[in-house]
Amino acid sequence: MKKAYLLAFVFLAIAVVNGQVKKITRVGLFTSLYLDSAFDASGKYRLQNSFPRQAISGLEFYEGAVMAMDSINHFSIQAKMEVFDIQSKTGAIPLQLSNKKFDSLDLMIAQVGGSEYLQLSQIAKEKNIPMVSATYPNDGGIRESPMVFIANPKINSHLQVIHNQVFKKWPEANILFFKRQDPADDRIEAQFKEFNAATPFKNKYKTAILGADFTVNDLVPLLDTSKMNVLMLGSLDNDFAIQFVKAVAAYPKKGIIQVVGMPGWDGIKELQGKNYAGIPIHYSTGFYVPAGHKWAGNMDEKIKSTTGVKPSLSFYRGFELTFYFVNILSTQGSIDEIGLRATQYKVLSDFDFRAVKWAQSSALADYYENKRIHFVRRLNGVNTIQ
Repeated sequence: MKKAYLLAFVFLAIAVVNGQVKKITRVGLFTSLYLDSAFDASGKYRLQNSFPRQAISGLEFYEGAVMAMDSINHFSIQAKMEVFDIQSKTGAIPLQLSNKKFDSLDLMIAQVGGSEYLQLSQIAKEKNIPMVSATYPNDGGIRESPMVFIANPKINSHLQVIHNQVFKKWPEANILFFKRQDPADDRIEAQFKEFNAATPFKNKYKTAILGADFTVNDLVPLLDTSKMNVLMLGSLDNDFAIQFVKAVAAYPKKGIIQVVGMPGWDGIKELQGKNYAGIPIHYSTGFYVPAGHKWAGNMDEKIKSTTGVKPSLSFYRGFELTFYFVNILSTQGSIDEIGLRATQYKVLSDFDFRAVKWAQSSALADYYENKRIHFVRRLNGVNTIQ
């Protein structure tokens, strides 16, 4: 045994002298797995044959990240990942901060929002640790935080693309902007109006407020049967979105209808049902899996053969963001504007991270935001970029 230890020590010394020992990139994955609600104090599973629905997105994201780490280590890069369930007592961010857990991390990948996003972005700033915000479409008001990388473009960036696409594609259409009597919807409409006021053409559209129990009968009087009707839904509420598309589906003349939704509609599974297949539904997204993509097709088959279902967008986001950022940090030693241009680590999405400065005189970027946004049409079960 002593000889084995001595031999291992000699090999280690030779590797150090020759510069062959590579630094291990230490990655912290922060997501919501709700383990405390699924297991009791003894480790026994509480839910018998069911599964906590609120944990599905986090679990799929985690599975994608784990597979990416396996691929990364396969290509001689040394990286390790530790997972933090932010909904559990042991994974809570304040506890990790008090335990100095962040001092041992080189990179944070965060599928978080709200207060957890703000906590991690502040830690990233103070401790100079790159933090990838995977899904939260908001900057949270952070400033001078060049270690924060917002992968899911902000809502305002999406609205700019939606505005431009609508009036470019359907300049002569009857364009209707639907919303609820709700402060959140009011803010979306205000932003849309701001973009419209900034254009030289001052595009025309009408705003309509829908009540809680609206049906197709509330839409019909606003439609013009002599031209194309573009029905925009200015709300981020998923239930409202489903109710709206359901109402549109009851209208018989679908050939004069185009539905334009909000970012996030790619994740609403109900809208992908057969009942809505014949309705052209448009939405914006920062993540897109191209039809016929060879790698994605192989991955679909691989995951489906082991789990029985196709991988979700959460899985792909977990994979490609982990693969992209861990590779950049491991090979280049840091993540900056030049390093983010590396194309060899892009899997599906053509990320376009740009420095955002609210004050142009600032020496530091406030954060980096992915500006690559796709405008997608879903029709008869097929997604295409418009």
